[in-house]
Amino acid sequence: MNILMKRLTITLLFTTLLLAPTLSGKYKIKPIEVKKAAQYPVHIDFQQVVIGAQVCDTEEEILELFDAKKMFQKGIMPVLLVVENNNSFALEMNGEDIYLVTRDGTNVPPIPPIEVMLELVLRKPLDSYSTRKEIMLMQAVPPNMRMDFEHKSFGEKLIAPLGSDYGVVFFPLLEDVELRGARLYLPEIRNMTDDNLLMFFEFPIVTGTPD
Repeated sequence: MNILMKRLTITLLFTTLLLAPTLSGKYKIKPIEVKKAAQYPVHIDFQQVVIGAQVCDTEEEILELFDAKKMFQKGIMPVLLVVENNNSFALEMNGEDIYLVTRDGTNVPPIPPIEVMLELVLRKPLDSYSTRKEIMLMQAVPPNMRMDFEHKSFGEKLIAPLGSDYGVVFFPLLEDVELRGARLYLPEIRNMTDDNLLMFFEFPIVTGTPD
């Protein structure tokens, strides 16, 4: 067996060992119906910016966004954000700078999309592997899933004047009472004209009040 064949065999064996049996390349991309930001039950209108949020904390709601039943089982909660910029200047945002603030005031950073995908397909917990995440992503995650998460995730955004954009951020799944006491915190929305930050945005993640 030549060196090339040996490498191919090792790669195929590694991928087979990594993949969860339920995801064997059959992932289906689901379109998202994006509404106006103010049409979402949870939204804020401040500084000529409207942000709407749809929290997906049930398996049924998660499946409306992603073909991933295991996401609910793994305790991952996607939040769809729609941002409308009604200013005369462009805005810069990054999904990494969006936080979930728990009832006790703890700032919880979002879970990176690459980690979400790997948690869905790996047989063992992600922290039990020594292989680089980028390598596992290419070898273990179905191409359709990578494409879908890349398209839907709230990464770096440049929102034009009078424009809008959307994306999904991922957080640990909260219990119902905790969820109703949590807030979204967006401290890093930048005015691209003068490079200054807008005043931070913060609003409840769901309607209703905590028990």
